[in-house]
Amino acid sequence: MMNDRYKRKSGNTSHRLIEKLLAEHTIALRRFIRVRLNSEQDCDDVLQEVYVRLSQIDDLPDRLAGRLDTARNYLLQIASHLLIDRARRSQVRKQDQHVSTEDVETVSSLYAPERTFNNKRKLQRIEHALQQIKPQQRQAFLLHRVEGLSYREISDQLGLSVSTIEKYIAAALLAVREALAKEARYD
Repeated sequence: MMNDRYKRKSGNTSHRLIEKLLAEHTIALRRFIRVRLNSEQDCDDVLQEVYVRLSQIDDLPDRLAGRLDTARNYLLQIASHLLIDRARRSQVRKQDQHVSTEDVETVSSLYAPERTFNNKRKLQRIEHALQQIKPQQRQAFLLHRVEGLSYREISDQLGLSVSTIEKYIAAALLAVREALAKEARYD
């Protein structure tokens, strides 16, 4: 019976001590946490966790007896440990890599009929633009963009200088860009 009364009394003392500590140091704690989290909501959550952690310490008055000048450091240390724990949990859960389904194009939209139609139309514009340029320009462009050959390899294959190949590919790119820009104006 005596132990229960002592526990209630010491629990009450701990509660008052926690309230006193938080009243004195909440501003510093909040600043400390906010700087590390960049979120007011998370800051409130961590402050609540500090309170819970303090309330779980059975001998809090004894631990802090005669050391109230270092109580702020003690609270900051608890907050720091809580922040480290949160970061570890976050890393385990990979919350930082979580992507909302609202931010991701769904598979069905990737293959949507209008998207397929637009892509086919764009490809036809590109093919038409390539048909309008000189055959050697078209050949140089296709060897570079489709076959993946370097300018040097194309020049060797076509028997032309690298400078000429550069000019041919630039002309082909210009024709393609103009065709696509013309399409964009009509959309």
